[in-house]
Amino acid sequence: MKRILGLDLGTNSIGWAVVNEAETNEEKSSIVKLGVRVNPLTVDEKSNFEKGKSITTNADRTLKRSMRRNLQRYKLRRDALVGLLRENGWITEDTVFAEQGNFNTFQTF
Repeated sequence: MKRILGLDLGTNSIGWAVVNEAETNEEKSSIVKLGVRVNPLTVDEKSNFEKGKSITTNADRTLKRSMRRNLQRYKLRRDALVGLLRENGWITEDTVFAEQGNFNTFQTF
């Protein structure tokens, strides 16, 4: 008698079964045990599913990543502008910049 573990790996669940497989004509094949493990939805995914919206687990991560990239690009442009203004003599190394709050802008005193 040969014992076999079978796995069914899906996107939202994992199914499994343990089977005794007959190796001779006198033996009978049988299923020893089987089951399934379902990956549950988060609260947001469940509410979106109930509303009929498509479920995309990576959409939130992609949105946040693009926001980080946009902020990084904004800061690079701002640093480049300050460098250009210093090169042309509009501001000096001693110019004081003030940043307040989340929506930062450069202001000189």
